[in-house]
Amino acid sequence: MPNIGKRNILIFLNRLFQIDNYLALINFFKVHKKPFTSIFNEIFSTGLYPTKIFFKTPIGVKSVKIYSPNDFSTFNLIFCRKDYAISKKNNIILDIGSNIGLSAVYWLTRNKNNVVYCYEPSSINFTRLKENLKQFKSRIFLHKKAVSNKQSTSKLHIEKSGVYNSLTLRIKKEEKSEICKVSDINSCISKIVSKHKKIDMIKVDNEGEEIRTVSKIDKKYWRYINYLNVDGKLVLNYVPKNYSYSRKGSAQRYIKINKYER
Repeated sequence: MPNIGKRNILIFLNRLFQIDNYLALINFFKVHKKPFTSIFNEIFSTGLYPTKIFFKTPIGVKSVKIYSPNDFSTFNLIFCRKDYAISKKNNIILDIGSNIGLSAVYWLTRNKNNVVYCYEPSSINFTRLKENLKQFKSRIFLHKKAVSNKQSTSKLHIEKSGVYNSLTLRIKKEEKSEICKVSDINSCISKIVSKHKKIDMIKVDNEGEEIRTVSKIDKKYWRYINYLNVDGKLVLNYVPKNYSYSRKGSAQRYIKINKYER
């Protein structure tokens, strides 16, 4: 079956009926300095990589380095479709599966006070993450680790783009693997809560570890968590009843709506 860019034509046609994608197109003109070129590159997966892109944010024009059409699509899902949108107040964020730092850059450019704790196990991605976030060095905490349901070491399967690296999923185009450290989700939460007394958002995008990770969150910590974003398998059954559920693309969004209850 033919593709349009990197997408199967059936997937492409299906997206023509999703209103979120049209709203994202409007945001291309608010975010990108060259919106028409950016729209063309997004649709047809074109462009020269690696490249540095410049974009408009609430704190001024910023830049980030991306390495593939996959990275560019990820950027647009975050900045234009706003899969990880958060309130404008000062926020403390736990980013599980930080990759090259695109979601972290999004949050750090919403205002000058947001703080992000990043966990990324891949050596290549971690190097790129540090480079992209060095401009925010006073507001970031970087950890070269994966996150799941227990403390361990594990084999990390790595694919060419670096977007779909996984501890457990089989990768068709796996290029290599490496051994990485794995943190227990509760140890990550505990350190942040002890310092800030809250976590405004937890983003979980750890390629096959989503259910293991979310289901392991200790009941005592949910009272400190305001937003949960999960990209991957549905975790609705493991989130307290006092969180509303919605979905944007592949991103599940859970927002606390009242006091803690299970």
